[in-house]
Amino acid sequence: MPEQTAMQQLTINAESLPNELLIQITSYLDCEAPSASKFSHEPSPTLTTSGNTSLKDLSRVCWRWRRIVLPILFRYSKIELDTNPQWVPVDARLIDTMQTQLTKLSSHEMQIYQRMRSKFKSSAMFAFDEMFDDLLINLCRIQDGDDFLKSLPYVHWLPHLTGNFTDFSRFVEQYDLKRYIKSVVVFTEREYELRHIATADAPLRRAVTEVWSQLFSSLDPTRIVVGAPPTTMAGLLDAAMLSSDGWAFNMKLHYIELIQDQQSKISAVHSSNCASWGESLVYRRPWTHLSYNEGSSITAYSTYEYHLKQSPKMLYIVLHQLARVQNCCSIRSFAFTSVFPFSTNMECVIKALGKIPTLTKVQFQLAPGPENNLLSSPKRMGRAQPHDLWLEWNESYQLIATFLRLYNFSNGAEFSSIDCREHSLAEEVEEYVQRLQHDGIGWRKIGVGRWVRDHALDGEWVEPDQDVA
Repeated sequence: MPEQTAMQQLTINAESLPNELLIQITSYLDCEAPSASKFSHEPSPTLTTSGNTSLKDLSRVCWRWRRIVLPILFRYSKIELDTNPQWVPVDARLIDTMQTQLTKLSSHEMQIYQRMRSKFKSSAMFAFDEMFDDLLINLCRIQDGDDFLKSLPYVHWLPHLTGNFTDFSRFVEQYDLKRYIKSVVVFTEREYELRHIATADAPLRRAVTEVWSQLFSSLDPTRIVVGAPPTTMAGLLDAAMLSSDGWAFNMKLHYIELIQDQQSKISAVHSSNCASWGESLVYRRPWTHLSYNEGSSITAYSTYEYHLKQSPKMLYIVLHQLARVQNCCSIRSFAFTSVFPFSTNMECVIKALGKIPTLTKVQFQLAPGPENNLLSSPKRMGRAQPHDLWLEWNESYQLIATFLRLYNFSNGAEFSSIDCREHSLAEEVEEYVQRLQHDGIGWRKIGVGRWVRDHALDGEWVEPDQDVA
């Protein structure tokens, strides 16, 4: 009798076990989402990549195992935005070109031609001027059958979901997976290139609204992560970049994480919807946690008069958006990750953070993590001077210390610094906190890089506890 393979043996054994036991077995194969364990790493396309495929492998053993594994398998889902450009700018010269192709136009293209032709007829001749090209007259979305528009050399991209999302939505409905999908990562490496053109704002807003409306109508995650280039992230968050210096920072991707705890999810059923404030992502749910990772600012330190450069400030805008809806979106915990940000950027973040009155936990990481070799890479460092990097790091922590001093934290609120994993940095951060304690602002150490607000210590000088691990 031929020797049975491990998979065959597992299939035979599974047939004799109850479902409850099989579920217990699969729970041992479950692991943390890579988007959670890698969120504080420097942003990269590998955010959702994992070497652990145990659940996927088990789902291929037999149909019974697949039914057991399915709810866990899709608990953490990834949705990639379509990278294909679908929008064309319609100007006077395009309408003239379309006039020579009337017999070949689709019905949708003919509608565009007729509508825009009448518009240009009533316009002055300067509509044909080359200086008018940068002012997009209109953005029209290509539809199936629009062969003429598809052949144009200048087709633009706006964020949109792929056709695969429709298939995924049907799959979720068919297997009743909506209640099991807890986390969704929306990801793209495609840059939005029309942010300087005002007439593109309305189509962008409609396209982004469609993305979030489709996603939340099919799924109901308590955690959502967005990974995108800064220009695209600004569009997806309905936020301005407030900077024209993005080239200096060369940030490939930003991450944002929004989490809604179970209690707020239950109470939201009985309260007004945050969406009444708008259709932006930050208003879609009563989020209670926000994390943001803007990556490294190291490239900008190599530029002339680097300190005058402004990094993208979408987080600043998002915090202001959330501060407007305090009765609905109560952010209680906040985490910010950035590699050597400029202190001017930190100042903006801190000011906006101070407008949210519900914070009970804040966390910062402003230096490279152990997985990052930035400081030892001459290529990454370029002409940047280590002294400048640490100068900005120290000034940023001075701003954080001021925030810890002035913000009205409740008793038991927590502050943590991930930078304290490095012993030398821990000493620096602890010195800032000790100054607060010396001035009568009670922050009690509870672990490495962790302190809690203790009102009982206000007004007292507390000797630092060297034995706290």
